[in-house]
Amino acid sequence: MELVRIEERGVIVLKLSGKILGGKKSASLADEIDRFVEAKGKSLLFDLDEVPWMNSSGLGIFLAAFIRIREGGGTMKFVHVQDRVRGILVTTKLIDILEVFEDETEAIKSFHHTKSGETA
Repeated sequence: MELVRIEERGVIVLKLSGKILGGKKSASLADEIDRFVEAKGKSLLFDLDEVPWMNSSGLGIFLAAFIRIREGGGTMKFVHVQDRVRGILVTTKLIDILEVFEDETEAIKSFHHTKSGETA
């Protein structure tokens, strides 16, 4: 698994590629999440356009991140979730608590809407 970190309009976007399976191969993802939480980040968007699959360990990384980020007053969301990964989110009912977008621009705007009550 690989990742690229960019910032767009105050939102940290982590563009992930490859399978998310936990363990050593996902250490860079865990490290980025830790940095975000430690910096008291507020808006984190995971771009899963190039993530064809994740197992329960990968799902656990995202669930733990969701809890930590929410406890710190932040928000995390997803964009470009592939069908197989979406199926996992539906099966586990996490799709009901995680915000998932098809369009990155709309996802980024939604963070600004959440913060100010108005769409940017």
